[in-house]
Amino acid sequence: MSNSALRAIRLTALGIGILILLLVLALTFMDWNLFKHPVERAVSAHAGRAVRIGGDLRVHIWSWTPTITVNQLTVGNPPWEVRRPMLQVERLQISVKLLPLLKGDVILPRVELLKPNLYLHQDRSGRANWTFENKAPTNAPASGPTKIPAIRDLLVESGTLALADDIRKLKVNGTVEAHDTRSKADPTPFKIDGQGTLNDQPFALQVEGGPLLNLDPEHSYPFKLAMRAGDIRIQSDGKVLEPFNLGKLSLEVTLSGQDLADGFYLTQLALPNTPPFRLHVRIDRDGQRIAVRDIAGKVGASDLAGTLNIDATRKRPDVTGELTSNRLRLKDLAASLGTKYKPPGSLEQRSGGADGTPAPNKKAPPVALDERLFPDAKLQVERVRAMDADVRLHARSIQAGTVPIKELALHVKLDNGVLTLDPLTLEMPQGRLSGSARIDARENIPKVRLDARMRNIQLDQLKGKSPGAMPPLDGVMQARMLIRGSGDSLHQVMSDASGTLTLVVPKGDVRSAFAELTGINVAKGLGLLLKGDQDKAAVRCGVAEFGIHDGTMRAENIVFDTQNVKITGKGDIQLGPEELNLSIKGEPKKLRLARLRTPIEIKGHLLKPKFGVDAGSAIKQGAAAAALGALVTPLAAVLAFVDPGLAKDANCAQLLAGAKAQASTPPPANTAKPSS
Repeated sequence: MSNSALRAIRLTALGIGILILLLVLALTFMDWNLFKHPVERAVSAHAGRAVRIGGDLRVHIWSWTPTITVNQLTVGNPPWEVRRPMLQVERLQISVKLLPLLKGDVILPRVELLKPNLYLHQDRSGRANWTFENKAPTNAPASGPTKIPAIRDLLVESGTLALADDIRKLKVNGTVEAHDTRSKADPTPFKIDGQGTLNDQPFALQVEGGPLLNLDPEHSYPFKLAMRAGDIRIQSDGKVLEPFNLGKLSLEVTLSGQDLADGFYLTQLALPNTPPFRLHVRIDRDGQRIAVRDIAGKVGASDLAGTLNIDATRKRPDVTGELTSNRLRLKDLAASLGTKYKPPGSLEQRSGGADGTPAPNKKAPPVALDERLFPDAKLQVERVRAMDADVRLHARSIQAGTVPIKELALHVKLDNGVLTLDPLTLEMPQGRLSGSARIDARENIPKVRLDARMRNIQLDQLKGKSPGAMPPLDGVMQARMLIRGSGDSLHQVMSDASGTLTLVVPKGDVRSAFAELTGINVAKGLGLLLKGDQDKAAVRCGVAEFGIHDGTMRAENIVFDTQNVKITGKGDIQLGPEELNLSIKGEPKKLRLARLRTPIEIKGHLLKPKFGVDAGSAIKQGAAAAALGALVTPLAAVLAFVDPGLAKDANCAQLLAGAKAQASTPPPANTAKPSS
């Protein structure tokens, strides 16, 4: 190589070296504040919100882990949120691994925040300022938790947090600390402590853990969580399976409260009303899929176990699962129909309902004197529309007072605002109660269809609570009820109901124990003459048919044919006020002496019926007897107390045929409302 060529190479190398030296000197001593505004514009455009640097921008570049220090950083909100900035930090210092960054991987060995002030807000439409979706909810796939770059060491000093969730009606203000060492005075260097309200009830949250140092994505980070929301209490030992990836969680949770339905404000799931509960569950979260496993505990006096899976990848989450109970108290299951009273501290005790309607007076006492068979608790149609579900419940034994039920199977499906219970089966030692229900809540006023059947129910299973009580009836009963109605509570549905109710007893016996249910001797009043060792009268056939129209259940055909008497009935039941107005009368098939032709009246409330005699009819017959006694022989006066009518045997075959036809035929168009 010639001397001129070597000289050129040396001059080129010298020039490059000088340029590198000048670049090094420039990068070392340059004022990085010159780049603040370009950085602000670039980051703002990428984030879709304003980013401002109010203080100095410093960069220590000569390291395999360059360090950036930003003073007085402000991160704004999307355009729809104007209340306050999302984040304000007095000083933010970040170290970045250089080599992984060249490959596109962001790894932060250390992040320090001095006096960060974080504000998180989700509005009623579902837009959240911590995501970059910021659109009204649809049923399209939802975004998962915001991804945070891998951080090995995190230090937070004097941090504050404000959270406002308009959907959950949650407002929280708290503090955040993350120190780098553990000590006796500070055994939990990482702390979040928040206080606020959830639906106007007190809310508190505490999260505690060790120092956020030397974190590794391959190793989980343990923490403890305690939460109080109204009367709900939650204690949890949890793990973040991949530190700073909040989509990977595992928790062992113990929760208790007065009503599971109150959990809506925490979960946004339409949970059923329940009596007080205490449960232990394991929760595993993988992104937007949540598994609730190993459920164990008590709901009221009933035990509960099973598994639920929640798919929240769409705006309308889907819940599936299997629940079992070894001993279920039927009263606990009936609580799912709701109650008018919520105890103080319940999340339902609020100034406004979930739909903005006024709530009952918080100081209202429990309802005791106005008990209803059909509760008037409102169905929260907004909640029903907000999720889908497919859950089965199986109870191996049932505690139902004097009603012998040994097993229950229930399948609940919720699909786009339509709730179905099909099947709903109650197994008795002898017989079965089964049926289905459909509630269409897609409109403001839900439409309801109920179809219930009783098959081969042995009536001698039903008897009073007293020791040695005898069943008043013996035989086999078949029944079917078909009802259509509308309303957002069971009380409203029954007040509007139309349909049919048919009961058939093909054969059986009426016992003297029937009198024990009334306080008057109904058995003798109907002319059955049960006494001594003759304590029952055979029923050859019995049919009771009711037509239901606009909440009134009217007796269309009540006939019970016994060996001595044909019993008939009439009247109606007002399902709205739940009032009875029935009368039953016995027509002896032979002449009987000393027998008043006086109907037995059944009046009062469905839950507390009152039995009596038609006093007016008795007085009239007594007056007739006195008049006859003055006109004819004394025997005529006795006959005035006798029912001389002779009733022919009722044709049970005809009664059964009519009952079966009525039970298998839907209500006529003019009395039953079409199902949706």
